[in-house]
Amino acid sequence: MNCIIIDENIEDLKLIDSKLNDFSSLQVVGKFSNYIDAKLYIVKNSVDLIIIEVGLEHENCFSFLDSLTENLKIIFTSYDTEFAFRSFNYNCIDYLKKPIQTDRLKKAINKVINQYSKNNNGNHIYVKSKLKKRKIYLTNIKWIEALGDYIKLITTSDNIIILSSLKSFEKELPKGKFMRIHKSFIVNLDRIETYNNKCVFIDSGEIPISRNKKTELDAVLNLKHN
Repeated sequence: MNCIIIDENIEDLKLIDSKLNDFSSLQVVGKFSNYIDAKLYIVKNSVDLIIIEVGLEHENCFSFLDSLTENLKIIFTSYDTEFAFRSFNYNCIDYLKKPIQTDRLKKAINKVINQYSKNNNGNHIYVKSKLKKRKIYLTNIKWIEALGDYIKLITTSDNIIILSSLKSFEKELPKGKFMRIHKSFIVNLDRIETYNNKCVFIDSGEIPISRNKKTELDAVLNLKHN
């Protein structure tokens, strides 16, 4: 999912950009301190989300948004809450008061990611690996395992190491397609070939299953095949 940030305050812009590094499926493709450059970029490139400041020149902000022809998702930021009600005339996901709290930003971004996944049928996600964003089709993911501060995606073509917690990455996956069967493993339900009380088998992989997850896995797989 492609995102741009628009903020006249360069320090605030950098701060928001740094906070977004935790979201592997979100790619910040542009950072702008003025509306002209932002508009030129949007016209020529694919953008899904705008994080935009409502500053002192608030009318310029809303005029800019009125000029857009694309129905883009928007997260507003501002030191003033006066325009929060007006912001919901647009495709507003949230209105965040500065200084922005990390938890509030995470909630807003997760809301966008969930909506995006539903609208795109959860076909793919973008993950950050080796300083680059990679497009990964969900059907190609076999399972995901925790590696300390990192996770490893086991796919049909290769293994991908990502700086993320398993809990955080789990939130970006569409429900009903993946399941956490162990504190250190998430599996693609459609790729399970066989399983028993101790393990799930996917191709040549043998993934452990927690004792308390076996009943839940039974129910989920039975529901999928009924």
